[in-house]
Amino acid sequence: MTNVSFYKCQGDLTVALALVCQLVQKAVNAKQTVLCLVPDSDTAEQLDKLLWSFQASAFIPHGIGSQHHPVAISAEATPSDHHGILINLQAAIPNWFSRFDRVMEVIYSEPEYAQVKRENFAFYKERGYPLNFHDLSNTFKP
Repeated sequence: MTNVSFYKCQGDLTVALALVCQLVQKAVNAKQTVLCLVPDSDTAEQLDKLLWSFQASAFIPHGIGSQHHPVAISAEATPSDHHGILINLQAAIPNWFSRFDRVMEVIYSEPEYAQVKRENFAFYKERGYPLNFHDLSNTFKP
């Protein structure tokens, strides 16, 4: 069964993307594949640039489009052949989320977005998915 983790950070989408970079690096270090599902192509470009410059001593192989491995960034609701980790920055839960070993939902301080993520938490909970919640509001600083 898919494990679902929520990561809450204080700040806007830019702060959330910095958190995504850390999550991606940990996953790559653990030899996991990752699909970062973002809201739009502008956010995909922004995350792409952040991953290229995230750490000078580290290289995170990635690309825009769901076909890239080990890390893909996509605004399109298609998983390609990914099944490791899904990092969801879109408001909606994709209907194919359960094909992943793990789903990471990232929450940032935009009220309407945060409310949708609360509803997502309830969705997973009602269906019995194992849930974890990490409140990084006071500890994560990009």
